[in-house]
Formats: sequence, C-alpha cells, structure tokens
Amino acid sequence: MSSSSDSLVRMINQIAANSMGAHDPVAAVVKHLHSFWTPKMCSDLKSSNLTSELNAVAAQALAAL
Repeated sequence: MSSSSDSLVRMINQIAANSMGAHDPVAAVVKHLHSFWTPKMCSDLKSSNLTSELNAVAAQALAAL
C-alpha cells in the first residue's frame, strides 16, 4: 500500500469512527467526503482496492459515492 493510500484509509476510518454518534453515520461520512475531500482523493481510494482495510461505515460511505 502506498503512503498516500495508507493516509486515505487512515483518514476515512477516523472520519467514520468520529461519525458513529450521528443519526446516519454513513451519510455523515459521505457529507464530509463531499465537503472536504477532492474528487481525486475519493477516486484514488476507490481504485486502490483497499476496502478490506476500511471499517464497515467507511466502506459503505465509499461505495455510496
């Protein structure tokens, strides 16, 4: 895994963990990604095939993009 991909995985997992108290954690993560991540960051993570490294909420949010 590249350093960049590793950072993206770490960040989305942290965002998901911090969103667990939200009414809809997946929607909260999607909103955060739309607000703060560039399209390239999202596409890089999607194309990195690292879904096994994502927690459940992060994986669902990434799939929803």
